[in-house]
Amino acid sequence: MSDAVYQRMSEVTPEPVRWLWEGRIPLGKVTILQGEPGVGKSTLAFDIAARVSRGYDMPLIKGHDVGPDNVVIYCGCEELADTVRPRLDAAAADLTRIYAVDCEITAENVAAIKPALIIIDPFADYLGLLADHNPVDAMRNLGRLAKRTGAAVLATQAVADTNDDLARELYSTPRSILNLTPVGQSGRRLAITKSNLRHLPDVHPLVYYFDDDEGQVHIVNWSDGR
Repeated sequence: MSDAVYQRMSEVTPEPVRWLWEGRIPLGKVTILQGEPGVGKSTLAFDIAARVSRGYDMPLIKGHDVGPDNVVIYCGCEELADTVRPRLDAAAADLTRIYAVDCEITAENVAAIKPALIIIDPFADYLGLLADHNPVDAMRNLGRLAKRTGAAVLATQAVADTNDDLARELYSTPRSILNLTPVGQSGRRLAITKSNLRHLPDVHPLVYYFDDDEGQVHIVNWSDGR
């Protein structure tokens, strides 16, 4: 006998998508932030973390309804004391709400923290923690983590070749993919290249700039990038 469970769709109550960043980063789902090495993916991810920790609006969005809330960060490539902490300081984060971890993240081990945002920076390094090192399975597990916790999972990675079969399979789990590219010497353009939840033309690109204040780099001057 089949053990399949069927449910009438008439019995399913519709629910609106909840957003950490309207149109760009959904809650309860995985988002990939991709870009070439050195473009500033971590700096942007930590700026978003700081906003969540303070309950500040996301760039060019008013009425943000998440936060102040907790954030969990896996940052395997970076030293906490001389790299991660200074970046969070520069972004004016509430450090009491940000938790760093150096192991695989599960719904059980973050249950007490109740994060609104989980950052995996970078995904390739996080993959090295796992026993089978299968990137597709690891991304699917992040999808399950997002669903079980209700948190937005933001994973950074280098730009992948979308003509590659593995990359296409890997990209099947994230509901949103953000692409970060340089603009001039100190500018960056953030564009959405995949969304299963919004019509892409409705989510316009954004541009921002880096400001270096005595070695503390932070993000300034967000604007419409169209």
